[in-house]
Parts: sequence; C-alpha cells; structure tokens
Amino acid sequence: MVALSPFIEFLDHVAMIMTVYIGLLLLWFIVTQFPTYRWRLFFVRKGELNSLQQHEMYSCFITVTCFFLVQVLVEPLEVYLLMLDIDLNSKIKIFYLSWVGVITILIVSIFLMHRFIRCLFSVSTRVCLYTLLVSISVSFIQLVARGYFDYHELGLVYELGGWGASLVSICAMSLYPIRQTLAYFKQVREG
Repeated sequence: MVALSPFIEFLDHVAMIMTVYIGLLLLWFIVTQFPTYRWRLFFVRKGELNSLQQHEMYSCFITVTCFFLVQVLVEPLEVYLLMLDIDLNSKIKIFYLSWVGVITILIVSIFLMHRFIRCLFSVSTRVCLYTLLVSISVSFIQLVARGYFDYHELGLVYELGGWGASLVSICAMSLYPIRQTLAYFKQVREG
C-alpha cells in the first residue's frame, strides 16, 4: 500500500464530508417532500409537473440524487484504480480517463432524467452542469498533460479547478433546501 501525504489524506476526508453532506441533502428532500408528493417524488411521469415550483424541486432532487449516486459508486473505483499493478503512466491515463467518463455519465444522466420527465432545468442544476464542464475540462487537460506529455506541473490547476467546481456545485445544490427551510420557519413564525 502506498503511503499518502497528509494533504492527500486531508482531501480524502473533505471528499468524504462532501459525500455525507450530499447524502444529507438527499435525505432532506425525502423527509420534507415525501409527505407532499408521496411516491410521485420518485416516480413522476412526464407532463405531471404543473408549476415552476414543482419543476425547480424535481430538478434539484434529480441533481442531488445523481450526484450522490455517482459519489457513492465512484469512491470504490478510485481506490481500485490506485491499487492497480501497472506502470505509473498507464495508471495516470486510466485514472483521468475514468474521471472524464464518470463526469460525462453524470452530465448525461442529469440531462436524460430531466428530458424523461420533461422537467425544466433549475438555476441550481444549471450551475452544477456548468461546474461539471469545468471538472471534465480540467480532468481532460490533466489526462493530456500528465498521461501523454509527462508534464506534471498543472497539479495546482487540477486541485483548484476540481475542488472549486465541487464546492460551487455543493453550494448550488444547497440553495433550494436552504430557501425552503427558511420559508418554512418564516411561515411557522407568522403563523
């Protein structure tokens, strides 16, 4: 097993915290929206969304669900890729190519789920999709630079771009639950 630097271990802990936070956002949707929508929360059909508020709620729910599933399913893949017994250059190529593939799958799944139920894209979802484009671009740049040109000086760009995009995505996904929770407490106070 390869010893990891303290900074990499710190980033692993931050990534785990981010995954747990996205899971809590998903739990918030289930706890607060399930009493209103019942099973329609999970199985809405196309054409059943009647208002912009419903479109926004479903759009945010789809985005949070897709992000959470990808986070949970990709974490074991990352560990597996790091443990492969191949040369470093091939490992670098496989790692960054797999990230490009995973991000592409995430973008396509969010888009297809929206198209399937004919849901409009919320502002939060659009921000998340834009940040995913930044992430895929940075991963592709790293694939070319490190995998094919053996140029390893863009690590800071990769870290800042990837983590910055992740933090912006999490903030965007948090907007709808925060707004709804504040509106609920305001309604209870006035109530």
